[in-house]
Amino acid sequence: MKKYIILAFTSLLALSSCESFLDRSPLSDLSPSSYFKDKAEMKNWNAGIYDAFQSALSRRQVLFGDVRSDNVTGTSYEDSKIYMNALMPNISEASWEPFFTCISRCNIGIQKYPTIPNVLESEYAPYIGQCYAMRAYMYFWGTRTWGKMPIITEPWDGSLNSIAVPRSSLEQVKEQILSDIEKAISYFNQSDTSDKIYLGKDAMYALLTEVHMWYNDYQGALTASEHFINHKSLSLSNGEIEWKNIFTNPSSSKEVIFAMAWDYETDGALSGWPQLLGASNTNNGYRMAEPIFNEFIDRLRSGEGSDARFWNTIDTVKVYYKASRVPLTYASYTAGVESVNKCIKYSNIDPEREYDSSNQVYKSYFSVMNTTDSEFSLVMMRMANIMLLRAEALNKLNRGDEALNIVNDIRTRVGYLKDAKLEVSNVNNVNEVESIILQERQLELYGEGYRWFDLMRTGHLIEVMDPIYSARQEAADVTVTGFGNEGTKYWPIHYAEFESNKALVGDQNPPYTER
Repeated sequence: MKKYIILAFTSLLALSSCESFLDRSPLSDLSPSSYFKDKAEMKNWNAGIYDAFQSALSRRQVLFGDVRSDNVTGTSYEDSKIYMNALMPNISEASWEPFFTCISRCNIGIQKYPTIPNVLESEYAPYIGQCYAMRAYMYFWGTRTWGKMPIITEPWDGSLNSIAVPRSSLEQVKEQILSDIEKAISYFNQSDTSDKIYLGKDAMYALLTEVHMWYNDYQGALTASEHFINHKSLSLSNGEIEWKNIFTNPSSSKEVIFAMAWDYETDGALSGWPQLLGASNTNNGYRMAEPIFNEFIDRLRSGEGSDARFWNTIDTVKVYYKASRVPLTYASYTAGVESVNKCIKYSNIDPEREYDSSNQVYKSYFSVMNTTDSEFSLVMMRMANIMLLRAEALNKLNRGDEALNIVNDIRTRVGYLKDAKLEVSNVNNVNEVESIILQERQLELYGEGYRWFDLMRTGHLIEVMDPIYSARQEAADVTVTGFGNEGTKYWPIHYAEFESNKALVGDQNPPYTER
């Protein structure tokens, strides 16, 4: 822990001036006296907070939420340790250092902003609000991934004794998250931002909904999600063009609540997402799982509309062409393997797509992302997630009919017209309704980092993943153990954390070791 506390503390001496939050150049020769003397430095410091946020989740959003789940199938280029749920404490992704770097920068902002001379509370409110908001967001991702977390709310004071910080209980982490959300909302009530690349009041109600659902507080989630009913500027996208716009132009999407901004000149290539799910210049490790593909085929052949999320998630034009221009079927999953391997959720239409004039058909439609010059904004919060969580909460409160109305809204906006109420024996059958909602979440939110946590939250993780891990292990010709120890639902804590923070010794997530 010492290394990331020191890093965040010394970044007070090193963060450079920026013209905007997007101009992230965190290193310079500025002295401490240059900092927190005027309003502009709040903007500069928050740029560093968002920079740390990028480091924490630009790759791990998918790695934590999709890669271990039933959303994907390996392409033979997968990371076998992660794919087989055989995690080890030396895996670099097991380090929570980027999370605590971000948290520590938030702590500094929270302490320093109110001390800036001649700045009113209404002026620092949106900046300190974002500090509390981001700290809550980092702890929420952290506790879902690792479980218990050390709670650090003050900048490091230079004392070696303060480096030893034990993990707090799950309940204490929950209370910290809820407290930070409450404080963030109070500041955003004074001054908020409507820009989707910054955390604001809407994002806090979205996070509050997620937090309440994670802790099975269904009435709390229902109350929090009321914020979005008849919202003046946010709503579900309407039609396949608007749905695709969620990912290709999130800043203009009425569905997007919060997205991770990315600028190629400042940040380089956003290689993590393509490298994992769909790169044009290399072999990505994971592709859409066959049951998801088959469900889309079912809907395509249902006679009750189709589902535009299908061809906006993988390039079905290319699948169609590779399968010798025959109608898409279940067999197309293997016949068009190259196309199914590549997720094009964030890809725009390829302006140079090749047209087969003799057959009067395009050979492909989208320009697949690559790992060298990709630049797009990862969608972190959006309305479909919140509405489907609201549906879950309604179902748990024995309001299944209302829950399935939401599922129908999610479906019809992308062209699938089948009434979800006809797929259950009774709208008051909580288990059946939950199954419908979870499947709709899987189709809607594929590649956005939700599936693993959905299964954890609803208690279906081992039930769903045990046979899948068994099949993966059998295919790899290794000992078949299935899911194995239930404790592996969490990631191990990286072994280096035990060396830098002695208060962690003896408190590794079982069954992992500390070395």
